[in-house]
Amino acid sequence: LTPEEEEILNKKRSKKIQKKYDERKKNAKISSLLEEQFQQGKLLACIASRPGQCGRADGYVLEGKELEFYLRKIKARKGK
Repeated sequence: LTPEEEEILNKKRSKKIQKKYDERKKNAKISSLLEEQFQQGKLLACIASRPGQCGRADGYVLEGKELEFYLRKIKARKGK
């Protein structure tokens, strides 16, 4: 991480907010498929914006069963 990113992540927080962050860290789990994508530097995402929207792209990162489905499709297509 760059120094600017480190500063943003480690900024001073109130005790109440810090307690919330610590509680969330205990339960935070990232799927292995998602971790793999982060290590590769690529994330599969679904673009959900409507056609004709200029300069805007809404969407979400694929995870769970949806991610597994598209990974199978990609692997099958590469095999052909």
